[in-house]
Amino acid sequence: MEPVAADLAAIAPIDADAFSPAESLLERVTRWATQVAVVILVVMMGIEMIARSAFGWSLQVTNELGGYALLAITFLGLASGQVDHAFHRVHLLDTRLSPAGRAGLRLVFDVATLIVAAVLFVEFVRFVWITWASGDVAATTLMTPLWIPRLAMPIGMLALTITLLRTLVGDWRRLRAILRGDGA
Repeated sequence: MEPVAADLAAIAPIDADAFSPAESLLERVTRWATQVAVVILVVMMGIEMIARSAFGWSLQVTNELGGYALLAITFLGLASGQVDHAFHRVHLLDTRLSPAGRAGLRLVFDVATLIVAAVLFVEFVRFVWITWASGDVAATTLMTPLWIPRLAMPIGMLALTITLLRTLVGDWRRLRAILRGDGA
C-alpha cells in the first residue's frame, strides 16, 4: 500500500482509494507523452555521447532538443503525477489532525493548487500567444519557433487543472463520507 493510501486507511476504515480519481484517458496520454520524451532524450544523449567519444564530432542540436524534452517532461507529467499520488505530502499536520481535519486540509490544499494551476494556465497561454505573435525563434541552427516547445506549458497546466477538478470531487466525497460517519 502506498503511503498516501496507508494514511487514508488510518483515518477511517473507508477504502483509501475509493474517492481518488482513476487514471483517465487524459492522464494516460500525458503520461505516455512524457515517457516517449524521456526515451527520446535518453537515445539522443546516447547518440551524442557515442558521436563525441568515438568520432570526435557533435550533433550540435542535442542541448536545444534536450531542453525542449525536459520542458515537455516537466509539464506533461503533472496530471499523471497528481492522479497517481506521486507528489510529496507534508505529514507534519496530518498526524495531529482528526480524520475530518485531514480530509478538509487535503480539500483546501487541492483548491489552492487548482487556483494556482488555473492562473498559470492562463499566463502560459498568454506567453505562448505572445511568442507566436512575435515570431520568436531560437538563436540556434535549428531556428525553432519558440511557441512550439513552449506549448507544452499550457497543455500540461490544462491537463493538471482538469485532473485537479476530478481530484476535488474525490476530496469532497471523502470529507462528506467522514463527516456522515460512513467509514467511522
